[in-house]
Amino acid sequence: MNDTPVPRKFQMKGFTSLLLAFSFMVLVFSGVILYFTPQGMIAHWSNWTLFGLGKEQWADIHICDSLLFLIATILHLYLNWRIFWSYIKKKAAGLNLKRELAAALVVTVVVVAGTHFSVPPLSNIIDWNSQIKRYWAQRSSRPPVPHAERLSIQRFAFFVGLPADEIADALRKESFTFDDNSITLGELAEQKHIAPSELFAAIARHLPELSKAGGKGAGRGKGRGQSRGGGQGMGMGRGVGVGMGQGPGSGQGKGRGGGQQPND
Repeated sequence: MNDTPVPRKFQMKGFTSLLLAFSFMVLVFSGVILYFTPQGMIAHWSNWTLFGLGKEQWADIHICDSLLFLIATILHLYLNWRIFWSYIKKKAAGLNLKRELAAALVVTVVVVAGTHFSVPPLSNIIDWNSQIKRYWAQRSSRPPVPHAERLSIQRFAFFVGLPADEIADALRKESFTFDDNSITLGELAEQKHIAPSELFAAIARHLPELSKAGGKGAGRGKGRGQSRGGGQGMGMGRGVGVGMGQGPGSGQGKGRGGGQQPND
């Protein structure tokens, strides 16, 4: 008598159901985390992490897991199509799902339309998210230029209105090594495994005026209203603003924006 156990076959339907459940949990978990993360500008500048992962890494997980969830859903429908379709036909024949179908459709339309037209309480969810972003912005240091960590020393110097050589000298005094001014602030920060904000603080120790320097460059903003600063900006469309300023805009004028900023 042979007591050797027969290997159980791989259960595709069971695998698909579990895959669907696990991918859904990861999808919800990563989505909740992304809801509470700071703005990308703040997250990158301060090296924000949660469970050892930064904002971009959580976003990557969310996107890839969304695709996995979609594939698992399609596979689940394919493997259970006969059962699913016979159930639908049986219920539809007796009109047993008429009210349920209408209710599900109405709820979906209300959520989508209510979000688009900012109808409470859906608008409150978006407002809470904005408040969370502002909270992170208030308690964290802000870069002098949006996404300054992506700028080379040369470009960063242009935006803050200081000579690139002076910034390079300050970095070398802090024991940073680089061949030329084309290296980015983010790459320099990675050398010592510090946040770009700490790198900026190290430069400011040798160049105190750096903390007071504003943006300088050609206006490309789309916002309306008066900018803050002492520069000048005129014209429609992309405008031409040159001078020193603070914040997203630089200069005063009737143009549609101010100081040139790197893309978000």
